[in-house]
Amino acid sequence: MRLLQEAQKLQALYQSLAKSIPESLKVYGSIFHISRGNPFNLEVLVDSWPEYQTVITRPQKEEMTDDMDHYINCYHIFTKAPETLPEILESNKVINWDQSLRIQGLQQSLDEKIKSVAASKSVQIDYSKCFLYTTEATLQMKSPNKRIFRKSQETDNQNTGKFKSEVDEFKPTFLDVSHSELVNKNWKFGKNEKSLRYIKRCIQNFPAYGLLGPEGNPISWNVMDAACELRMAYTLPEYQGRGMLRQMMNPYMKYLQQNEIPFYLFVEDKNENSHKAVRQLGFQTMPCGWHLWQSIPTRFQQLPHF
Repeated sequence: MRLLQEAQKLQALYQSLAKSIPESLKVYGSIFHISRGNPFNLEVLVDSWPEYQTVITRPQKEEMTDDMDHYINCYHIFTKAPETLPEILESNKVINWDQSLRIQGLQQSLDEKIKSVAASKSVQIDYSKCFLYTTEATLQMKSPNKRIFRKSQETDNQNTGKFKSEVDEFKPTFLDVSHSELVNKNWKFGKNEKSLRYIKRCIQNFPAYGLLGPEGNPISWNVMDAACELRMAYTLPEYQGRGMLRQMMNPYMKYLQQNEIPFYLFVEDKNENSHKAVRQLGFQTMPCGWHLWQSIPTRFQQLPHF
């Protein structure tokens, strides 16, 4: 695998990956944020250039200093040739299998290959599959002329525009870092110090949106991550079933579309309420699915793991 760093080559890769949306959205979204200052210090690997088959985005080495922090130790993969993956992933120069890590992708064909490599490394793999949802606006980003590496398209995360709530007592707004504790406390995959650091970093660098209640505190929210995925969506119990998600998401989605920011999300299989809610918002389920592989080295398997 070779490191792709030059803006011109990354732009060409971004445009090429657009043709493979939605399967390429993880790496496509990562490169989008790389072009906007790269706040998570990600790097892009390709197996060859300019004719590539596999793309992997991952944090730079200096970011992955905590062997237990799978929130940071996260790899995104897209491939046109899954049969070549084992040879690529077996190299510790590509994947640091000595760490607790996550691999994310939007292709079912990755599963068998990743599990076979993990078995050869004698590491435990926990696999999750969920429904992938995106919108027509993101699917239309397949335009070959989409350019991202230019300052004129930089996004101001604090520009809330003229969005207004449908009910006067609720105010849609961008979240700030002071809301991180609340998000972490209510995130199913959080509730620990590592997740709190991760959430703070996401809110500081990417558009995170919420709906403020009568007392001025968030009562419903959603946070974007380093791959442009919308995550951590939650509405406080006392406000659930009252359409708060729709009130929050409508202006949020409008903002993302106006700024040509790709976005998508996942919903777990049995979460019928969330399936219904995102469909009402205009999201469409994608046949490729959303896939997560979490690897835990043997030396960590007896320790508390989040």
